Order: sequence, then structure tokens, then C-alpha cells
Amino acid sequence: MKNKIYGPFELKENINEAEKLLADSHSIMFLEDPKGNDWYELQKQLASETLKITFDQMGLINSASYDASTLWPQSFFLAEVNVVPEKFESRSNSGKWIFDGEKITERIFTSEELIEHAVIKRNLLMTAANEIITPLQDAVDIDDASDEEITLLKAWKTYRVALNRLDLSIAPDITWPEIPA
Repeated sequence: MKNKIYGPFELKENINEAEKLLADSHSIMFLEDPKGNDWYELQKQLASETLKITFDQMGLINSASYDASTLWPQSFFLAEVNVVPEKFESRSNSGKWIFDGEKITERIFTSEELIEHAVIKRNLLMTAANEIITPLQDAVDIDDASDEEITLLKAWKTYRVALNRLDLSIAPDITWPEIPA
């Protein structure tokens, strides 16, 4: 069975009186695709056993669910997919999957994208480390740190230095330092 594809969906410009009343009273938005498929009406036609995915012009999957009512395809295409890869998880897409109009495949990131992801991860880990180090350092600075706090401060500073010294150009083959316990 061929995959059914709709979209891209945009805000419906010409809404009827009933839709206008719902929009005004309940802040409901109405979507339709260029072929006039109304999002709410379309949901009733979709098969319950197929995976529904939203994806952009490049095929990057944005969200997925077997329950179409949990999706919001504004600015995206929607497809009903019959064959789903075994490793595919509808809850955690994060740009890891591509839809080419026929099948879902795992996205292959470029080395530049992998390095960018590594930089983001390191920055998040550094921020978390800084939030722990700052009050520990304050306690040391005012001579009010316990032996445990001094030991913990050294462990977190060692961790932060290790993060800073990582060679991110080898992403994804980075050995991340262990977070202090």
C-alpha cells in the first residue's frame, strides 16, 4: 500500500461561521493543506493502525504518532506510513529520522552537524558544572566549606577542565568524562 501524504498544512484562511465561533470562544485554530484537506476532518479518515508522521520540505521528521490527534502539522507535511523501521521511536525523533516519501530511514549527520551537537552537549554540561561549582567555591572563599565540599569542588573542577579539553572535532567518537558523584 502506498503511503498517503498531505500538506503542507497552514492556517485555514476562509473559516465558516461555526469555525469562527470556535476560534473566538476556545482559541481553536484550523489547518488545511493546498488541496483543501481540513486537518480535523482528515484525522477521521486516517487508519488507526498506521503511523502518522509530520515532516518538513527536506523530509526531516518532526513528530510521529499512531494517534493523529496528538500531532499538529502546521507548516509540515503529514504522511500515513505502513512500514516503520524497528529502531524508530515515535517519542524521540529529534531530527534523527528522514522520510523520503516512501520510507523512513535513519538520518546520517554530517561531520559538521556531529561537531555542532558535541559543542551543544559540552556547553550544557559546562553550565551544569558551573552551577554546582559556584556555591562550593563561595563556601571555600569565605572559609566556610566542609571537607566534603572541598573534595566535591575539586572533583567538579577536574570534570570541568576535562570537558574543556575535549577534542570535539572527532565527534561522535568522544569519550565524555564521568560526571562526579
